[in-house]
Amino acid sequence: MNSEVNNRFQHFSNFIFKVGDFLSDTQKKPEFEVKKKGTYDLVTEADIGSEKMVINEILKYYPNDSILGEEYGEVAGTSNFRWIIDPLDGTTNYSHKLPLYGVSIGLEEISTSQIVAGLVLFPELNDFYYAIRGEGSFKNRQRIRTSETSEMKESLFTTGFPYDRTEKIDQLMAYYKNILIKTRGIRRTGAATLDICWVAEGRFDAYYELGLKPWDMAAASLILSEAGGKLSSLDGKPFSPYNPSLLATNGKFHERILQEFT
Repeated sequence: MNSEVNNRFQHFSNFIFKVGDFLSDTQKKPEFEVKKKGTYDLVTEADIGSEKMVINEILKYYPNDSILGEEYGEVAGTSNFRWIIDPLDGTTNYSHKLPLYGVSIGLEEISTSQIVAGLVLFPELNDFYYAIRGEGSFKNRQRIRTSETSEMKESLFTTGFPYDRTEKIDQLMAYYKNILIKTRGIRRTGAATLDICWVAEGRFDAYYELGLKPWDMAAASLILSEAGGKLSSLDGKPFSPYNPSLLATNGKFHERILQEFT
């Protein structure tokens, strides 16, 4: 294990729980500030506050690292590492006092363009998912693996809808109809990181979505791949958190599923 990766991973394996406590405490307030970034895209005081917590911690202990966050954007660094942060995935769920939300912290090795560590915490579910490249995936200290499902008719999918869904509604509905009639069903949690982590532990067999951002995928993508899963874009290109389309599966019938989107 790379000692630099390990040191960062261990540090934030502890710190992420402080962020989770902040999110949980804020959601329990009688009222908290919610603003609109777009027609459907919300931001709360918890999004802003939690990302600020993570950024300040990085700048304090790893000041040469780069940072890419959902709310504050980019912070340039000089080291070989970039942190990719989603301070609150599932903001709409959160603003409606639903428990399906989390905080996601991914670490990218810039020279290889690989995610080398991923941490995702869902405070209200008491579930902590994490992985270091090459060392497997874990949930609450227990090793996790993807499902063994290999047939469309026996699979359970999950998906989400992008904020610009009105512009893509025909394509979205065509995908949805096609998958729905060939599988056991489709679910929607409202949090991309949760969808990917639930594929990683075998609750879902596959997940697809358009219009994602790097912070939606970075940490959870490593958790899935280390659990035996596979990721690509919907047109079959190699996975990159900077490509906004995603197919994430248990790895048993990935190529078969890709045919449904081409």
